[in-house]
Amino acid sequence: MFSQPVVRDEHNVPLVRGFAKGIVEDLRVKLPWYWSDLKDAFHTKSLTTILYIFWGALANAVAFGALLGDATEGYMGATETLLATAALGMLYPLLCGQPLTIMGATGPIAAYIIALRSIGVSLGIPFLPLYAWSGLFLAVYLLLGSLFSVSNAIRKVTRFTEELFSVLVSVIFIYEACNYFVTLFINPEVSHGEAKAGLFVGLLTFFTATGIRGCRNGRLFNQWIRNRVADFAPVIAIFLGLGVSWLLIGHYGIDKIDLDFLPFTSGDITGTTLGTDVRPWLVDLTDINAAGIGLAAVGGLFAFVVIFFDQNITVRLVNASEHKLKKGYGYDMDMMALCLCTVLLSLCGCPWLVSATVPSLNHCRSLCFFGNEGGNDKQEDEERRIEEQSMKTLNKLRDLVSMSGVPEGDLDDAEKASSVRSVSESGLSHKDLVVAIHKESTSAIEMMSLPSGTEITGCLEQRLTPFTTHLLILLALLFLRPALGSIPLAVLRGLFMYNGWSNLAGNEFWDRIWLFITDPKKFPEKSYVQVKLWKVHLFTVIQIVLLIGILVLMRSPAGFVFPIVIGLLHPIRLMLVKLPYFSEEEMELLDSHF
Repeated sequence: MFSQPVVRDEHNVPLVRGFAKGIVEDLRVKLPWYWSDLKDAFHTKSLTTILYIFWGALANAVAFGALLGDATEGYMGATETLLATAALGMLYPLLCGQPLTIMGATGPIAAYIIALRSIGVSLGIPFLPLYAWSGLFLAVYLLLGSLFSVSNAIRKVTRFTEELFSVLVSVIFIYEACNYFVTLFINPEVSHGEAKAGLFVGLLTFFTATGIRGCRNGRLFNQWIRNRVADFAPVIAIFLGLGVSWLLIGHYGIDKIDLDFLPFTSGDITGTTLGTDVRPWLVDLTDINAAGIGLAAVGGLFAFVVIFFDQNITVRLVNASEHKLKKGYGYDMDMMALCLCTVLLSLCGCPWLVSATVPSLNHCRSLCFFGNEGGNDKQEDEERRIEEQSMKTLNKLRDLVSMSGVPEGDLDDAEKASSVRSVSESGLSHKDLVVAIHKESTSAIEMMSLPSGTEITGCLEQRLTPFTTHLLILLALLFLRPALGSIPLAVLRGLFMYNGWSNLAGNEFWDRIWLFITDPKKFPEKSYVQVKLWKVHLFTVIQIVLLIGILVLMRSPAGFVFPIVIGLLHPIRLMLVKLPYFSEEEMELLDSHF
């Protein structure tokens, strides 16, 4: 059964499917590629990606671990987050349907865990038992979602929801990084020299990574060298930041440049943040009453909403056509793997992990081939793509010219009248047609003049880079804790900011925000610029209001219910077309599917 080819109908995807039909189909698609997923990893891109994502995953775990540790009084801190990231990050890519994603804690999940604890404290319910029971209910919901293909619903969602959620995650990353640097200057216990050094090192890491990454489209050297340097951009930035930090400490002394370092000690790796005598690894599930279990059932449902969007939108973004993936997807396999991981995390009182958006996209893009990097087959595919695009452009130009009704040669009165009728029937003036032809011709010229090697032509799809990345985190925790303890937090906060910023690339919601201050003559060649500008701004403002509303709600006493707002994003998008401001054609231009 698993050896037979599977042909998926991408245009008629049901919201739900019969029992286990979806996951069986996923297995039929993914299992034939499993050996390829292992052997394809032996490539130079794998090495650069592992070195990059290791630091990103480490920074992500430390940052959210510290955040949760402060909010939960140490009952769920950096130790629990790091060990969970290392262990489950190795298990998940071996079981899931899309191994290019990276498991990690995320801002929305961390905010929800904090909100869950707050409501538990207000009702006198112990945090860890409430969390563990919520996680077990969450695992049940994930299991049902996997067996009945509930993830199909995410493919009905448009850019409105996906890109808003992606910007939300980036804002959380950038906010946490900026908040750290601001705190350095307002904290009376931090010296002025430490604050300035921390800000300098963080910004140095950020701008170095951003600048080197941009050299892929530069003029120096050849494309192969530029691609290799760009692949190592975050790694170079980290080591540069680390080197400068210790040069400053060596020059001015530890008393003046007393930077914060990763909170690692040489203690027992088996210990929890508070120690196993205070907080054992296994949660006592009996230390809760019936009302608490009832609250956990609701808490698990709300957590399912957050994780459903966080997980599936990330996978959807990784599966985007721009990444040129060839091995298919497995949304139900992803949910089943996540279900198993959630059970283990809940019983141990570790934060729930999902496919984190920013590390996952950075991981996928780091593995992408540009130009003819992937070999002759990739180059032939790119040439075929350009040829197909050229044919489409020629057909569009022919259709536009035919709409004008203008024949070759001089026009007599009858032909002029015929031309006017043809243009009138098309609903466009001759001026509009000339503008449309100009735009189409400009787009074709830009496509043909793109520098060789700057377009994504493929991706190194395999399972070993995420596995190895998290294995390195585990080995570092076991054997290199003193060395990790010498890494300044400012360097990782700079990488945090870079991860959030780089995730915004290509996000149309983010691009449309800049249209408020962009010269109309410099607008991008996107479908939404064909809509009246005030309508584009109105559509963008609606998204901004929703984004701000979610951020405010997440940090309010009512933060427990912010998943409801996330779940309502797509219904709100469907309601917009009912308003008198947007037609269906305009909405399609403003908010197309991926």
